[in-house]
Amino acid sequence: MTAFRELGLSDEIAEALDELGYTDPTPIQEQAIPELLAGHDVIGQAQTGTGKTAAFGLPMLQHLDPDSSDTQALVLTPTRELCIQVTQALRAYAEHLPVEVTAVFGGQAVQTQQSRLRAGAHAVVATVGRTLDLISRGSLDLTATRYIVLDEADEMLDLGFIDEVERILRISPSGRQTALFSATIPPPIERLADRYMYDPVTIRVTPQQITVDAIEQAFVEVSARNKVARLVEVLRAEDPEQAIIFCRTKVGTAKLDETLRARGLQVKALHGDLSQGQRDGVMLAFKDHRLRLLVATDVAARGLDIEHVTHVINYDVPDTSEGYVHRVGRTGRVGRTGRAITFVTPKQRQEIPRIEREARTRIGEWEPPEERLEHAPRPRLREHRAAEGGAPAERADSGEAPVKLFVNRGRRSGIEERDVRWALTDGAVIPEDAIGPIRVLDRFSFVELDAGHAEQALERLEGTKLKGKQIRVEYAKG
Repeated sequence: MTAFRELGLSDEIAEALDELGYTDPTPIQEQAIPELLAGHDVIGQAQTGTGKTAAFGLPMLQHLDPDSSDTQALVLTPTRELCIQVTQALRAYAEHLPVEVTAVFGGQAVQTQQSRLRAGAHAVVATVGRTLDLISRGSLDLTATRYIVLDEADEMLDLGFIDEVERILRISPSGRQTALFSATIPPPIERLADRYMYDPVTIRVTPQQITVDAIEQAFVEVSARNKVARLVEVLRAEDPEQAIIFCRTKVGTAKLDETLRARGLQVKALHGDLSQGQRDGVMLAFKDHRLRLLVATDVAARGLDIEHVTHVINYDVPDTSEGYVHRVGRTGRVGRTGRAITFVTPKQRQEIPRIEREARTRIGEWEPPEERLEHAPRPRLREHRAAEGGAPAERADSGEAPVKLFVNRGRRSGIEERDVRWALTDGAVIPEDAIGPIRVLDRFSFVELDAGHAEQALERLEGTKLKGKQIRVEYAKG
């Protein structure tokens, strides 16, 4: 936790981060936190998954005065889902601080939220419409608000909320500190920043730094009439732990959801025509890992930040390279790789080199997992065979630091430490003394090995089954 403390964060916040398993700050956190702690306005251009909630949230929490019951900070979000997610994160960061973070959004009784605000809310996370509603009712008072965050500002623009955001900024104290975070900075957002921010520091984390380095990307060329059948084929071959399938329109999302369910796949849709209760139910099922496949529009999935999404599938090609990067960034979390697969018709084939050029990435043609394993280049293996007479092979200790491997299954798949150990040692492939600590978590596991046996372990485990579940093994990142 030294790294976070070096940014100027308090011991209470650093302790909470330590408990949450945060180690090193991400680029947006490393650059934005000191500027915000120093009182500067900040424009942060960063995608989902870069740690932007902590980037603006940690300095905000440190600025709060627990002895005052006034609302001192306001975070505006474009959607109810993002509002809830940000609130949960801020409450976790504030575990050791005597401050109250309250969420207010549409779809919940106004009276309930009014009651919570009356009880005292040091920081309020809110959707735009409900903010104005509560202000007009006299229930949300911004006169003492010294810190305002616009989260996913470009999404507020896309949803038509920009005029309402300006109204809120106009009635906020002029001496406030303002932070604006957005995946893209289109001209209307630039004008908003020019009008309502004071000499802001601009921090940009480029898309290729955010996502594409950690994501295996591929495309599938298929005729429009065979698209659904090919999608089913790809899903069955990939066997994702969890996947988001992106469609361009609400109608297309609903239709694909119905078609996939008719073909026996466990899938649900997330789009704007669902009631709020239906959307909440789908979101909760996906977050709780009770749903493997989610078909969604970009807007509906905005703010959906799930760590264990293994695959993103672009059933419809995104309109822009920024949209591609934003979608793809929803996988490859927790220091692991993810897979992104984009479907194109022959007429759309030229979209692939355009995205490659603009996002500075490489998108190869899709191969089934068994062919990828066969074709994947690997270093020459050092063989460690049992000696004559059945004596165990000598441990190959190169003196290098232990290597940590990531396994994509955990307790939820019925995996225990002994299962991983058995898989490694069965047939005397990996000697027992080459295996270090094995940590089995809910959805994935880590195992440490000496450097001389790590590649053997990858070769041994990759693509095999453990407790009836196909496993994926790779070098842990970070």
